[in-house]
Amino acid sequence: MITQKEIATLKSQGILAQKQEGYFSIRILSRTGNFTSKEIQTLAEIAEKYGRGYLGETTRLNLEIPWIKYDDIEPVKSAITAAGLNYGGTGKKVRPIVTCKGTVCLHGLYDTQKLGGICHDQFFGQELHGKAKLTFVGCPNNCAKANTNDIGFVGQSYVQYDEDNCTNCGKCTKVCRAKSLTLVHKKLVWNEKLCVNCGKCAQVCDFEAMTEEARGVAVYVGGRMGRSYRFGDRLTDLYAVEGIPELVEKILETYMDLGTDGERISAVIDRVGINAFEKTLLERLED
Repeated sequence: MITQKEIATLKSQGILAQKQEGYFSIRILSRTGNFTSKEIQTLAEIAEKYGRGYLGETTRLNLEIPWIKYDDIEPVKSAITAAGLNYGGTGKKVRPIVTCKGTVCLHGLYDTQKLGGICHDQFFGQELHGKAKLTFVGCPNNCAKANTNDIGFVGQSYVQYDEDNCTNCGKCTKVCRAKSLTLVHKKLVWNEKLCVNCGKCAQVCDFEAMTEEARGVAVYVGGRMGRSYRFGDRLTDLYAVEGIPELVEKILETYMDLGTDGERISAVIDRVGINAFEKTLLERLED
């Protein structure tokens, strides 16, 4: 008979009891959602030998092998480790980091995989008051829903409009999905309130009427999903890509100072307010 204490211990290792008694799913960690083809082949072989011949994807871009019998857990762990892979990803710590495909996507405004990988290497598994999920998306399309994570990052391109250079050709209006750019009586009108900072207009403009003024990352803190959800609060500044690892470090330090055991970042911000949280964060960045 498997005890609840054993089940809890296994869960802390990323080995999760199924509702089917005696069976477990083992979670294999990715690095920002990527596995090599050789790693996939090895995991497929493990699933064939010990499971039921299939792998499941998690919402945080890891893989799970379900239908592992209790007596086979140790051999499966050994096989995963021998392949140079790791299992885990649960508990009060920084969870596996998710990135969109902004690295290769036409819309990506920065290398999401590279930045996410740097942060994975630096922060994954760090012990905290509660779990913390980090997600990097490359553009305002926000495919991976960054603002529903404890810390989320969204690529931004701020543009400026020079009316004197504009020929009113309308080329920019065709790529503006937000409809912030329109032709009214054959004259370009830019509604800045509708602009989502994707930068597409500057990319297609041939006359330097729409130009990129600044490119960086918008940062959201305090988002969460689950039984109760909360959209993250956006920090005031736009941050340079190269400064994000330090920013993450300071956000986590601020969270640990202001929070208590069991609180996620969302709960801390609900309690102290985003202004107080950001004020403390900025003081740390200035030190």
